[in-house]
Amino acid sequence: MITHLDEKTAIAKTCEEHIEDGDCIYLDSGSSTYQIARYIKEKRNLTVITNSVPVILELMNSNVELIVIGGKVRKNERSVVTYDYLFNFHQLNIQKAFICASGITMEKGISDYNVEEALARKKIIDISHEVYVASDSSKFGRNVTVNIGGLDEVDYVVTDQKVREEVIRGFDEVKTELIISKE
Repeated sequence: MITHLDEKTAIAKTCEEHIEDGDCIYLDSGSSTYQIARYIKEKRNLTVITNSVPVILELMNSNVELIVIGGKVRKNERSVVTYDYLFNFHQLNIQKAFICASGITMEKGISDYNVEEALARKKIIDISHEVYVASDSSKFGRNVTVNIGGLDEVDYVVTDQKVREEVIRGFDEVKTELIISKE
């Protein structure tokens, strides 16, 4: 939660600019998406769907409408891993999903270390109108244990200013837009 905190804060502020009053969004479990929760408390008529215990705690006493996805609690990640039989995903109307990734490559897309987290993220990607990956620049060039999806399944990748120039050039070749934080 504290590694690359300045970068994650800048990413969160940039993501907040893409969230409108009245949106229904998904905030994934992860330290970058937790930071987003800190900046959206004053949005009006905002609905947040999440599987993140820290996000729930952050937004609990705000005006944000919270929907918590049920499932198995992953204590080390402080998240809830979803199961189709516990939640009717097809009923959700998520306009914007903000997800995390442990690895991002141009060839393989986004990946994570945990199968259950990856499956939950795949489901959210499938049902969301727009998908944002909030990841600090240290995640680029890594392809970790479980593939979540290709970059063609993601609309935006939001990262910090420390992103390498070759990564920026790589996004010229794909439809996914790279958004670099202002700070």
